[in-house]
Amino acid sequence: MKCIDLKQRFGDRFKVAYEESYYAEYGPDARTVDPWLMIILCQHGEICPWGDDNLAACTNHAGPIANRLKALPYTQVAQDGDDGANVVFDVKHFDKVAQIMKPRRRRQVTEAERQRLAEMSRLYSPLRKESISNDANKVPESYNAGEGD
Repeated sequence: MKCIDLKQRFGDRFKVAYEESYYAEYGPDARTVDPWLMIILCQHGEICPWGDDNLAACTNHAGPIANRLKALPYTQVAQDGDDGANVVFDVKHFDKVAQIMKPRRRRQVTEAERQRLAEMSRLYSPLRKESISNDANKVPESYNAGEGD
């Protein structure tokens, strides 16, 4: 059975990680891609694959968030406990469920900010090869470019 690859589908917008059992199964330094063990980290729990075109929203606590998810017409309760609820929904309803679960967003960096950070890294990285004695107090011009906007 196939599942939705969360990293491929939502990785550009949200933080996708592996659940802790991934490391138990593959080891601490694993680089194996396993979509079944991927999760989207959320403020109120996590979202994970549930097969084919379905996802599951798993709350950290029972209460208003779990109740809101269970009340949605397009969710099915898979597990309801004292410590939270797991509800299954079709991926087409992801945005509506995400409004409730509040997934952690990936940092969005503009091209100008990316260049500024690369310049800072080039000048101050401990891994750089050239000596920094001449420019120890030098700050790249791009560092102050964003001030005063």
